[in-house]
Amino acid sequence: MGQCLNFFILFQVFVSVLLALFSVSSAGADVLDRVRKHGAVRCAAGWGTGFSGLDNAGRPAGFDVDFCRAVAAAVLGKADAVEVERIDTANKYQALARGEVDIAFGSATWTYSRDVAMGTRFVTPIFFDGQGFMVWSDSPITRLDQAKGAKVCVQKETTTAANLYDVSRARGLDFKVIESSPNNMGDRFVRRECDLSSADRSELAVQRATRVIDPKRWRILDEIVSREPMGPYIAQGDERWFNIVRWAIQVTQIADARGVDATNLAKIGEEADGELRRLAGKEAGFGQPLDLKDDWAYQVLTQVGNYGQIFERNLGAGSPLGLERGLNRPWQSGGLFMPPLLR
Repeated sequence: MGQCLNFFILFQVFVSVLLALFSVSSAGADVLDRVRKHGAVRCAAGWGTGFSGLDNAGRPAGFDVDFCRAVAAAVLGKADAVEVERIDTANKYQALARGEVDIAFGSATWTYSRDVAMGTRFVTPIFFDGQGFMVWSDSPITRLDQAKGAKVCVQKETTTAANLYDVSRARGLDFKVIESSPNNMGDRFVRRECDLSSADRSELAVQRATRVIDPKRWRILDEIVSREPMGPYIAQGDERWFNIVRWAIQVTQIADARGVDATNLAKIGEEADGELRRLAGKEAGFGQPLDLKDDWAYQVLTQVGNYGQIFERNLGAGSPLGLERGLNRPWQSGGLFMPPLLR
């Protein structure tokens, strides 16, 4: 009887593992075909000024949304053929694994566990950030070593929360960590239930721009306690879809580094080098390895823009956030983006 019971238990475990693997495989298989049949790219994204919101016409807009639109331009030839699902960080990876969305954006840091243990795969960085801290301007705290025993608000179930516990323990700061949902976190800070708010510095800038009438009443500390390479995730199991999403993003960075945008693409002639001709859609067979049209990169750049244009209109000087590009510049300008060769 005991042997039969053990066999039955092992059989159940075996079947469960097979079903889980099949679920991930199914979610990741033939995404390009699924997108074409559906007629739109489905992207998971949260809410955040500059990153993902709505424009004046009520359409999805923002930095993350523009990269979703870039993929749609490459695949479908129509940048606006996107459906944005508002899914928080805690649930977006499950949605990917179940095949409910095609790409997940939004404060998604590249981590070991997300890349190898959740049935998802990081594609490529689109934004380099770091975890920071914000205080009220009348707070005496200017450095973390002045915040021992302080109450710190943080979003639950995020790498930010995990980093916060590590920093508190490693530096003997004895933080009283208050974990909340994104909205409750902001509300608690507004009510001064915590001394500091901790998040990626870009998120803190969003909160400061949207949650208080006078942004000068909140101050972001200079100190950064983590590295946060952020970008989209897809479900594991579809190499073609991975390459499509990655290269749709990379061409925006290549064009930015080479000073190419919609205004000068049409001027690129046959005498130009191969990389420029491919950006301009003037090389036969360029799209074949991805099962795309040869002008897919041209569609991305003319309909959405290069990386610098995407950054500036959503996050930079022309936006409510007014962020400096900093690390998000091409390598020749002191940033971290050194895209691969388009050849």
